Amino acid sequence: MRLRRLIHIDVPTRSDLRVFAGYCLAAAVYIAIGVAVTDFLFSVVVAMAYIVVAAWLVPTVVRRVLR
Repeated sequence: MRLRRLIHIDVPTRSDLRVFAGYCLAAAVYIAIGVAVTDFLFSVVVAMAYIVVAAWLVPTVVRRVLR
């Protein structure tokens, strides 16, 4: 009888870590803007637009430029 591990731990790849770092950077910039302009943090619409731009549009443009 061969015993199997009950707990399987996925180790993140470099690509996963790069994506995570991008989200962390986007969050840090958002917080920095929010400290400078308090009203920026209170708008849900602005927050959603910021996430779309910072986490989707900018990386897409950078990938196309570097390709």
